[in-house]
Amino acid sequence: MLKRSISLVFVLFLIASTTNWLYAQDDDTTAKSGSFYSSIGFGVPADVHSAATMGIGLPGVSTYNGFSPNIANPAHWGLINFTQGNIAIGLNTFESVDNSTSARNTIVNIDGFQFALPLLRNKLGVSLSFTPIVRTDFKRRENGFFNSLPGLNQDNVQYVITTQGTGGVNRFELGFGYQPFENISFGYGFSANLLSINNDVTPLFSNPQYSSTPYEIGIEGYEFGHRFGFFAYKANLLRQGDQLSFGTAVTLPVTIEAERSLSAFRSINQQRQLIEFNENNADRNGNVTLPLEFNTGLTYNLSRFTNVVAELQLQQWSNAEFSFNTTQQEYFKNRMRMGLGAQFHPYRANQRGGFFSNFKYSLGTTYDNGHLSIQDQDIETVLFHAGLGLVSRTSRSSIDLSFHYGIRGTESSNLVKENIWGFKLSLNLAELMFIQQRFQ
Repeated sequence: MLKRSISLVFVLFLIASTTNWLYAQDDDTTAKSGSFYSSIGFGVPADVHSAATMGIGLPGVSTYNGFSPNIANPAHWGLINFTQGNIAIGLNTFESVDNSTSARNTIVNIDGFQFALPLLRNKLGVSLSFTPIVRTDFKRRENGFFNSLPGLNQDNVQYVITTQGTGGVNRFELGFGYQPFENISFGYGFSANLLSINNDVTPLFSNPQYSSTPYEIGIEGYEFGHRFGFFAYKANLLRQGDQLSFGTAVTLPVTIEAERSLSAFRSINQQRQLIEFNENNADRNGNVTLPLEFNTGLTYNLSRFTNVVAELQLQQWSNAEFSFNTTQQEYFKNRMRMGLGAQFHPYRANQRGGFFSNFKYSLGTTYDNGHLSIQDQDIETVLFHAGLGLVSRTSRSSIDLSFHYGIRGTESSNLVKENIWGFKLSLNLAELMFIQQRFQ
């Protein structure tokens, strides 16, 4: 009986690896899951936003703000003047449709946290942060037929497999920024990239002789990574009081030597035991490679009240690797994401002009050609962003709230189109310690 169970799990594992997942959606249901496309490969890229540029939907490599730490560009850490902390959460809803079904999924995530402090004010600073890099959050359903195992009285067996996926790749980073010259700074970040993906699989069968035994597929591993940043600015460029800033950040590729487990609980001699089905298999070990990433941008401050931001992000997903599923790896393609936004900061006036002058306002739009190409269709994403920030009158702390809406994918070629909307909330605390640093 145990050998038959092991054989059945391997049959289902093979089916789940090769079946046409393009039709896999729950119809008219709400679940704690994210984008359908996060079920492909090892997930979808998690866009990282600094608190100051969250409302325009851009990372913020070229935008410096003294009220909150910058996560996108390590070079900004050399500019900080006082201790800063930040934590952000986000909620996203995905309305997905294909040619036959529809689904609605909602998920809440921690978008990261960061703590930064100056060792030498406006000269040398350090940062400690956590950010998701790739997310795998999905729920899918597959169905079909397979040949019955020998000895069972049915030629074909119908199956329905429901898979709930969670996890991804998270980055824990420690880095520093240094400003050697008045208008130029550099930065470096050393990170531990943790891969953890869990797929809980629940099968159902038309033949009652097959037991519906849930099993779990887990992929885990870690590797260290490196990130570099550069930032420069020039004041009074076109007129008195303006400023042009340029920033760029490069994240080197990371190859994680990962291990995949296939396990389930079975009753053996009336005791519930966890069984590893692929403990000695050659396919238990594999590589997951995160791509080379390049971010660059320009920020033009017309005055201390208004600025315009344009940024470009490139990721070399054509060189990414997911050796556990080479079929899905073939869908990877180079990704380009670009955006444009503007911000207005009336709270910076010496005398505030009423209730609405207490806020900062942001608007932006982004286009993403996607990191996947399926059946000659790029999985593109267009998003529109708006942000509202409230700055404390008695400190440099602030609360930033941003909203976004957009479309991902297409219904052509039996693919999935997603309407996406959600919000992000960031709490930024400044001058937490109110003490002079010992290094000064």
